[in-house]
Amino acid sequence: MFPESGSGSIQVGPTYPQRRHPIPLHLRPLDEANTKYQLANALDSAGECYCEVSLDGRDQIDLVWVDTSSDDQRVVGIEIKTASQFKQATHKLESQIDRYRNKTVQNLTSATAVIGDVITSADETYVFDEVWVLAVGDRDRWELPWRDDTPEDGWLNYDPFTGQLEYSIDATQREETIQFDFEQRVGEAQLTASLWDHYQSTHDLVAAESWFSKPRHRLISDSRLKYHAGKGQQGKRKQADLVVSDYSEFNPLRYASTIRGIEVKASFDGRVRSQLDDQLPLYCDSKLFSEVYLAIPEGSQQEAIGYLESNHPRVGLLTADMDRSKVTLQRDAERLELQKVPVGRCGGSDPDFQL
Repeated sequence: MFPESGSGSIQVGPTYPQRRHPIPLHLRPLDEANTKYQLANALDSAGECYCEVSLDGRDQIDLVWVDTSSDDQRVVGIEIKTASQFKQATHKLESQIDRYRNKTVQNLTSATAVIGDVITSADETYVFDEVWVLAVGDRDRWELPWRDDTPEDGWLNYDPFTGQLEYSIDATQREETIQFDFEQRVGEAQLTASLWDHYQSTHDLVAAESWFSKPRHRLISDSRLKYHAGKGQQGKRKQADLVVSDYSEFNPLRYASTIRGIEVKASFDGRVRSQLDDQLPLYCDSKLFSEVYLAIPEGSQQEAIGYLESNHPRVGLLTADMDRSKVTLQRDAERLELQKVPVGRCGGSDPDFQL
């Protein structure tokens, strides 16, 4: 899919295809999450891709791709940045990439040595063969004020409206790396990727991390959709892990249109249930989703069904595999009313409320 060195472009599919008629704005948020899941879907066809992989301390890299097409199965870490993120902290990105490139086995484990064809020191055995930066939009790597040379091994530009992905890779081959069991270092984002893959194959529109609120807490001001802010877990707005629908539902938007909101959890313990008691009512009362679902890994569905029946009867249940192979409907959601739905056309036209 990508050469070990060189430049070019490939088509991975747009996250925001252009359409003439307006669509709900919570189905086209412009942030890195949608790019992350779209790219993960493409990379998974040419290897194994893991989302939001925990490293040591607070470090967490957006994607890890194991290129199984290469003889040595190179391991690539990928950090995704939007235009606004570039403006906020260029030097932070530089130190971040440099830190990822220098991650060793000793940083991630308690091992002191790695046994392979030869025995190597854990602090001299690297986690990644290469680290790439993916810029959402047309951002030239050479325009950034790096201190010295650019620290990354590859630079990618992704256009979310056309799906075109341009790349320039000039990695230096490393001798000492090791493949980790990255499945043990992922969580909710990996489960979300499984759902993204499933719905991308059956629906026109899939969006991640969309803001939503109750109708009275959203307004249009200065030609922009805005939400009343709140503090802490009881804030007046939240982000939906996934929103799913089809273009046919919005030509025109009507009370019978179907828009599914999905809250994803990687476990189902007491702490998670406490979070859901706060989150699920806002999903249902937002009037932005005609159906609301909780998605969890397979194995806890019976407990979750009982919990939803007793505490959140309007919410349906989905289960998914962490290996992104299967999504199963376990419980249907009740039909909810749509109201005060913000809509707009791709290209930045003024938003408006419908219904």
